[in-house]
Amino acid sequence: MDDSSSKRWFEFPRALWLSLVVALVLDLPTLGMGFALDDNLHLLIFEGRWPLGSPMDLFRFAGGDAEGMRRIVQEGPYPWWTLPELKIAFWRPLSSALEALDYRLFGRNAVGYHLHSVAWYLGVVALFGVLLRRLIPGSLAVLALLLFAVDDAHLLPVGWISNRNALISTALALVGLRLHLEWREARKPWALPLSLVALAVSLTAGESALGVFAYLLAYELSGARGTVVERLRAVALAAVLAVGYLGVYKALGYGAYGSAMYLDPVGEPGRYLVAALGRVPALIGGLLGVPVDLWGINAASRPALVGLGLAGLAVLVLLVRSAWPALSEEERRHSRWLSVGAALSLLPVTSSMPMGRLLFVPSLGASVLLAVVLRHAWRSRARGWRPRGVAVAGGVLALFHLVLAPLSWPAMVVMIRQLGTHTEELAQNVRRELDPARLASQRVVVLDARDIGVLLYVPVRWALRGQEMPRSWWPLSMVQESPIVTRTGLTSLALELPRGGHFLSTEAEQTLRAPEHVLGEGTQVKLEGMRVTVLAADAQGPTRLGFEFDVPLEDPSLVFLHWREGTLRRLTPPPEGTRLDLSALSNPL
Repeated sequence: MDDSSSKRWFEFPRALWLSLVVALVLDLPTLGMGFALDDNLHLLIFEGRWPLGSPMDLFRFAGGDAEGMRRIVQEGPYPWWTLPELKIAFWRPLSSALEALDYRLFGRNAVGYHLHSVAWYLGVVALFGVLLRRLIPGSLAVLALLLFAVDDAHLLPVGWISNRNALISTALALVGLRLHLEWREARKPWALPLSLVALAVSLTAGESALGVFAYLLAYELSGARGTVVERLRAVALAAVLAVGYLGVYKALGYGAYGSAMYLDPVGEPGRYLVAALGRVPALIGGLLGVPVDLWGINAASRPALVGLGLAGLAVLVLLVRSAWPALSEEERRHSRWLSVGAALSLLPVTSSMPMGRLLFVPSLGASVLLAVVLRHAWRSRARGWRPRGVAVAGGVLALFHLVLAPLSWPAMVVMIRQLGTHTEELAQNVRRELDPARLASQRVVVLDARDIGVLLYVPVRWALRGQEMPRSWWPLSMVQESPIVTRTGLTSLALELPRGGHFLSTEAEQTLRAPEHVLGEGTQVKLEGMRVTVLAADAQGPTRLGFEFDVPLEDPSLVFLHWREGTLRRLTPPPEGTRLDLSALSNPL
């Protein structure tokens, strides 16, 4: 990576074109990803068959209105424990409008949507390359751009259509940041109003733009020249714009409430700050290559993710400190504010559960820091324990970010496609368990939905196929182990978990009802045709649940399903007084 030995590859525009080609090659497999998860809800919204949101308001998953939530809980697929006042709503009118345009142009052909997303990603890579060329031309900029282009944390923003808002908002905000630098560094006054316009428009695409605002703030705090008063004055208009945006956002009724996955820093600052103590270190680890998505998959991994994030941060600081003397003055100045910006840009995304896809904006500055370390490690291959230690650490980082990261793109695409195929097969398998002649009058009762794909997307798949829907879809629990069913009466049953387990204790369940709104013993939830009672509970949540229906359990209007042999199978209700361990049926051997 010596500038003199590979000069032609570390000069723009050749390096920019090379990075764009690499990004395009990695993006191509996403063209076959199809529609995933929330994409399917958006299709139903465009076709007028989903009760929440609208074509210009695609990201309203819960509006905070108890009356408005009643239908989607009564008919499904939202479960009975959904907090009536739950709010998960994001103001992204520009992103919604562009996806609505996709639907008008391409209908249900997902390839057109994905080509649109790829174009935005290439735009972000190009804009970041232009920015780096302006700030730190040479090998450092080229390596940082390449690291950004191949970052596997970018797969979902590129390949998941519903996450495209991160690309759009980041691209437009980068235009605003570049114009702000043109105003400040080149002293061109015409660039300031254009910068504010680009930043304002970026906010209508998604909250990711706030992360780029963090870089603008970091520049004025630690990178810009001039007096403190000059720098404060320079950031004032952008700060007013950001505060005004937050005011409009709240006034229009957007934000989060009652969910453990999504927090509102403005409305619930205490919960947000407590959560940030764990989420920020985990996200830092994600920037360094730790698989942060484990946070939502396995709760037991969270202490390790926090520890690895803190340890990784300490090692990175030592490596950057070792590399710092070799940097030019301009490289130090711009690396400093870009690293501060990366840290500050973690704060907006900390409002959501740690996931790799949230690292899109923080990875801008992180890629520069990693480039600083990797270039220094390459130049520290001389003998001696200290430079050799730097070289080894750099080699590990290079393995994660230059070898494993690009290899992860096609592997993750395959995994996501398999997940979609599995959900589709599951939906049709479940369909065969139902009575087609009575479907319109039947309430489908799922005793143990294993994950969000079962709970939410099985009926969504039916709706997408235009198939007749049951009268109601009632998930009773979402657990990873089969519950014990007790027939407590002619019209009632009870559920409990073996080994003293708790209901509503996982991140997925608490997405719809945060622990602060835990259901205590004796609490009842009433639906038309079903009443739920928490029969026993402790500080960690319900341990025994009772369900009473409006007809005997054998009535043909009720269809009971439980998890067996990798799918949902029909269950004949046991006789009164019988206690049935579903794990014996799920794992007969």
